[in-house]
Amino acid sequence: MGLRINLNTAALNAHRWMGVNDAALSKSIERLSSGFRINVAADDPAGLVISEGLRAQADSLGQAMSNTSHAINLIKTAEGAMQEIHNLLRSMRDLAVHAANVGANETAAIAADQAQIESAIASLDRISAQTQFGTKKLLDGTAGVMGQITGTTGAAAGTFVSGTANTKAGTYTITIDQAATKTNLVGAGAVAGTYSAGVLKLNGISIDIAANSTAAEVAAAINAKSSQSGVTATESGGVLTLTQTHYGSGYNIDTSGSTVDLTATGLNLSGGTLTQGVNVKAHTNEYATAVEGVGQLWTSAGGYDSSGLSMLITGGAAGDTMTVSVSSGTLVFQIGANSGQTVSAALQSTAPSLLGVGASGLSSGGAQNVAEIDVTTQTGANDAILLLDQAISQISTQRASLGALQRNSLESAMNSLAVAKENVLASESSIRDTDMAAEIVSFTKYQILLQAGSAMLTQANQAPQTILQMLR
Repeated sequence: MGLRINLNTAALNAHRWMGVNDAALSKSIERLSSGFRINVAADDPAGLVISEGLRAQADSLGQAMSNTSHAINLIKTAEGAMQEIHNLLRSMRDLAVHAANVGANETAAIAADQAQIESAIASLDRISAQTQFGTKKLLDGTAGVMGQITGTTGAAAGTFVSGTANTKAGTYTITIDQAATKTNLVGAGAVAGTYSAGVLKLNGISIDIAANSTAAEVAAAINAKSSQSGVTATESGGVLTLTQTHYGSGYNIDTSGSTVDLTATGLNLSGGTLTQGVNVKAHTNEYATAVEGVGQLWTSAGGYDSSGLSMLITGGAAGDTMTVSVSSGTLVFQIGANSGQTVSAALQSTAPSLLGVGASGLSSGGAQNVAEIDVTTQTGANDAILLLDQAISQISTQRASLGALQRNSLESAMNSLAVAKENVLASESSIRDTDMAAEIVSFTKYQILLQAGSAMLTQANQAPQTILQMLR
C-alpha cells in the first residue's frame, strides 16, 4: 500500500471509533450513576412520553390514596359522634320506660327523669352543632341535604325528613295523589242486652272486659292498653269505633282469639265495617307516576334530581301540593387519579328537633320529635318511647350508610389504589430505569474498546516513522 504523510487514514479511523466509544462510555457512566436509562429526551423520545404519563398517574394515585385516607378519617369522626348519640338515645329510652311506670313512680322521680332527658337533649344539640373535621361541620346538616317547605295548596302539610347523596339542590313541587289513612273498625251498631265477662284480643293483646260493660267502659279498657295493641277506641251512641294508631296499609285491627261475645252490648264488632288504612302516594314535578310511601312517610322516586328526598306528609288530599326548597352540602370525595372518580356522602343533621320525626302511633297534640319529649305524663312517656325508637332507627340507618361507604367504597378504593400504584410504578420503572447488570456489561465493553482504541491510535501514529526510515 502507499505511504502518505498528509493523511493518516488509520489514525483518523481509530480516532473516530475512540470518539464513538468514549460517548457510549460516558452515556453508560451517566446511566450507572443516575440509575435511569432515560436521562434526557434524546435517550428514548417515545419512552420518555410514556414514562412521564405513567409518572403523573403514579403521583396522582398517591394523592388519591391520601385523599381516601382523609375521607376515612372524616367518616370515622362522624360515626364516632353518632355512637355517642346512640348511647344518649338508649339512656333516654330507659328513662322514658321508667317514667311510663306511673303506678309505682312518685312525682319527684318522674320530674328527675324529665330533667335527665332534658340534659341529654342539650348534649344531643351540642354534638350536632359542634362535631367537625378540621373546620368542616359534620352533623349540623350543612354536610348533607336540607329542605324547607316554602308553599302549600289546599290542606297539604308535612315535614322535611332527609335526603341522600343523590338528592340535588333545587325547588320541587310534590303533588299528593292519596293521603295516608288509618285502619278503623266501626261496630255494626248498638245491641241491647247484657253479656258475660271475657277477653277481647286486639292484635294479640288481651283486654279484660267486665260483665255488663257499656260501650264507653269497653272503650276505656281498650284505650288503657292502646300503647301495646296499637288500637284506640271511641264510643258514640253505644256504637264502638276502633282505630289504628299507625297510618298505612301495614297495620291491622285483628280481634281473633277473643273469648268475649263480639256481638254483645258495647261491642258489636262482628259484622262491623272494617276500612283498611292506605299509604300516602305522591309525585313531584319531575314525573307523573305516583310513588307509594310507608304510612305518611314518602320518598321520591330514583333516577331524578329529587331522588332520595323523604317527606312526612301529614295533611292534605288528592291534588293538594307542597313546594320544597332543597339545599345540598353533600360531601364529595376524590378517590381516584382521574376526573370524575368520586364518591359522595350526605350527613344528615342529628339535631333533636329532626330526630324521631315520622314516628307512628303518637298521641295527637303531643311531642312530634325528640326535642319535644315530655315524660311527666303516661301518654307523654309512651310517645317518648315511640319517638326514641324512631330516632334510634334514624341514627342506625345513617351509621350503617357511613359504615358501608367506609368499607365498600373508601377502604376498597384504598386497596385498589395501592395495587394500581404499585403496577404503574413497575411499568414506569421498566421503561425508565437502568438495568444495572446489563449496563455494567456495556460499561465494561466500552471501557475495553476505549482502551483498545487508544492503543490502536498509538500504533497508527507510528506509521509515519516508516517514511522517516526511508529518508535516512
